[in-house]
Amino acid sequence: MTDPTALIGYLLDSPWLLPFLTLAVLCDGPMPFLPSEPVLFSAAASALADGDRWRIAALFGAAVAGSLLGDGLLYGAGRSSHTIVRGRARDDGVGAWVRRHLHRRPILALVATRLVPGGRLASVTAAGRVRLPLRAFLPATLASSVLWSGWMTGIGVAVGPFTGGDPVRSVLAGIGLAVVVGAVAAVTRRLLRARRRVTPAA
Repeated sequence: MTDPTALIGYLLDSPWLLPFLTLAVLCDGPMPFLPSEPVLFSAAASALADGDRWRIAALFGAAVAGSLLGDGLLYGAGRSSHTIVRGRARDDGVGAWVRRHLHRRPILALVATRLVPGGRLASVTAAGRVRLPLRAFLPATLASSVLWSGWMTGIGVAVGPFTGGDPVRSVLAGIGLAVVVGAVAAVTRRLLRARRRVTPAA
């Protein structure tokens, strides 16, 4: 029987880790139910435990690359088809906030929604749908990708000392952190939505 610890350790040290991470980040844009955060958290924690700072930098680069590629696909999908985001057009949450700020503050719109569950899908497809010019979209998605990748890699590095390089603990910590980040983002979204509902009545 294969030792799960050895198997996870092999995956975290595998030369296929970086392409896999890039693909995972790319895919969690159109499919946010397949989050890439646990992969990045786990790999960064493991790399820190091994003292491999170059691998941490490579993980960050892979995350940025996957984010840019995924955003490019979502932007193109938004430009070519309204059906992808039609259901979000009536949303009074992330979608409405994005539409209000996208043309005036594209960098703010894409960066601020990145940690919100489903925010990347809503904001980037909306950018394509409203024909946000590439000269505005490219700096915005670059800023969003770099900040998200740096933040997520940094969180993984922060938990590295607590996992001690153990592959299973690194993966469990990655999954736990992904749940916490998602929960915090969801709570923040609800608070902001409640605040918007109260403000007009004030």
